[in-house]
Amino acid sequence: MTDITGADVRVDVNAIEKSLSELWRGQKDGEDAVTRAALWNVVAHTSTSEAHALAAETLGRASAVVPQRTIVVRSNPAAEAELTSWISANCHLVGGGKQVCSEEINIVAGGDRIHRVPPVVSALLIPDMPVAFWWIGDLPNEHEDYVELLLEPADRLIVDSVYFDSPADLALVSRIAEQTSTSPADLNWVRLEEWRAATASIFDPPPMRSRLNAIRRVRVIAGSSNHEFFGESVESLLYASWLSAQVGHAVDANGKVEGAAGSIDYAFERRHQSTDVGGITLVEISFEDGACASITRDRDRGVLVANVDGSVTVQSVTRSLDQQMEKLIVRQLKRIDGDRVLRRVLPIAIKLAKRVA
Repeated sequence: MTDITGADVRVDVNAIEKSLSELWRGQKDGEDAVTRAALWNVVAHTSTSEAHALAAETLGRASAVVPQRTIVVRSNPAAEAELTSWISANCHLVGGGKQVCSEEINIVAGGDRIHRVPPVVSALLIPDMPVAFWWIGDLPNEHEDYVELLLEPADRLIVDSVYFDSPADLALVSRIAEQTSTSPADLNWVRLEEWRAATASIFDPPPMRSRLNAIRRVRVIAGSSNHEFFGESVESLLYASWLSAQVGHAVDANGKVEGAAGSIDYAFERRHQSTDVGGITLVEISFEDGACASITRDRDRGVLVANVDGSVTVQSVTRSLDQQMEKLIVRQLKRIDGDRVLRRVLPIAIKLAKRVA
């Protein structure tokens, strides 16, 4: 068991740590030395073989930038009872031809064996090192006890809310953030960085700042697969909730929004398209004097373009960010602290979800 090339090595689930030690013990010193590195424990939770493969591939690439002990779990209570595991290494060349390698542990559980997953994962975490859980797919809010037990050691919970099938998933993430020490991180929220930057650019000119209190309508259009799936509206919800939080709008339990000058209409729409499903395609912010600010994506130029008509003319360009999955993950792992803004936005998004048709 001295192969560090990345080939999978089947091991007994009760002897994973011992097998990892044997794997590294066989490495040579000198010119062929391999450096074992980790800055994070990263646990990916999946329920299908396709998602399992995606997680392993994504975190393998991410480990080149953020070395980590990777634990990829495939847990399916509807599958046949099993609990199997294998180990491998993700190795990347650095200066001088040296290799830096991160460990990868894979665990597959089915049937009633899934209840062994939380203690097994907990025992495999490197002590005194931060823990990030990446939950792939929809959160099983109907099995909250399992989720909360698994997440007990987590410093950060990474989700992608484009897969959420109801506002209950947003509520679960918000509740975890409020009641535990786990900080939420949403890849859908990360995708909004460029839209938030473009919106801020609209209000940078001094003549525009006074208009923050004159917003009368916010219209957000997202790409849709032509199905009424909740996750396809979450990016729009997060954007609108961020704007509401920044401006100081009050949102009641029914999603009604009030500003300094009265009620404000927040409208969420869908536009059928075959790519970038769930992603924002257009934002319009209308003011009480009839002027309208708009933000659109120019795919050919790879930018977002913001314009304001009326008595004040503003145009700004914000460069689009790399949205590859491993880049989104890396941006989360490079954050030292949790995202306080997202914590403020989630409760508002849950209320605004009442406005999603």
